[in-house]
Amino acid sequence: MTLQASRLEVSASPAELQDWFESQGWTDGLPVVPPTPELVQAMISGSGLAATDVVAAVAPSGALATVEKVAINAVMAGCRPHYMPVILAALRAVAQPAFNLAGIQATTHPVAPLLFVNGPIRGRIGINSGSNVFGQGARANATVGRALRLLLINIGDGVPGKTDMATFGSPAKFSYCAGENEEASPWEPFHVEHGMAREDSAVLVHGGEAPHNIQDHASATPDELLLTFASSMATLGNNNAGMGGEMLLAIGIEHARILANHGMSKDDVRVELHRRMRLRFDTMGVAVRNFYRNRRAAIDVGPEVTDIPYLDDPSQILILVAGGPGLHSMVVPSFGGATRSARERVIVP
Repeated sequence: MTLQASRLEVSASPAELQDWFESQGWTDGLPVVPPTPELVQAMISGSGLAATDVVAAVAPSGALATVEKVAINAVMAGCRPHYMPVILAALRAVAQPAFNLAGIQATTHPVAPLLFVNGPIRGRIGINSGSNVFGQGARANATVGRALRLLLINIGDGVPGKTDMATFGSPAKFSYCAGENEEASPWEPFHVEHGMAREDSAVLVHGGEAPHNIQDHASATPDELLLTFASSMATLGNNNAGMGGEMLLAIGIEHARILANHGMSKDDVRVELHRRMRLRFDTMGVAVRNFYRNRRAAIDVGPEVTDIPYLDDPSQILILVAGGPGLHSMVVPSFGGATRSARERVIVP
């Protein structure tokens, strides 16, 4: 196999080499694994594709990401070769037009692509779906998410202060990858819910903020638990309030069992949350309401209307089950109506 990328021979100590990579703008601020030809070749082999195959055009630059370029960034991120199919699926997903990668890369909002992995590939590559699912400790979660970020920087030119204009950013912009805890879920997995077979593997990409904790150690019934969920989700200040769009709800396994044991399906949860989640005009200033009115048609109502649904449709609440023991769940507000989640099947060689 002949590599197409230019080869650079650098005589330097490991510390000097890291400084050099950083000076080129090729890192996320953390040390990287030098992409030697041998490591890149092994990564390409893990994809089952040719080095020159084009995966996607990456916004905002529009540059084409070939399998070889993906492999280089995956090596730098610390990935193992058998992670490549998940990285490729994630890249194809963020390149879907509805995801609006150009907007996500350039906004002042702290949005980042959240990857949720489903199917047997989780066990094959070691994706954590349980305790500390959004945290440290699992190489696959950390490096797959990081590989996507390096691709957004090095191929898409999503460079902070240049095209990436995030006011604050978020730790989620380093790496944001989790697995659905299908084994502990009382419901069918997300990818099955959306038309795939259980034996398929898939990646969901959600343009989201960092996860917001929902703590409820007291509620024992759906009525009370969903009151906590709705209150935690329907807040001012995020893009969903003014732009609608999707929100992702990662329900903890103990909260999911409370709901399912009382006969609730995921559709039931969505419908009930949509009913309870209200955007109340008396909680916002006049200027904010007018600002939102220009961005969301449902807010352009008369003075007799005091509140409207927080989201436009129950289907905009994406539900997965994740995490380990503990009475916690997580909500991930999105970039609002400016993005839609994207799904891709993982093609395993």
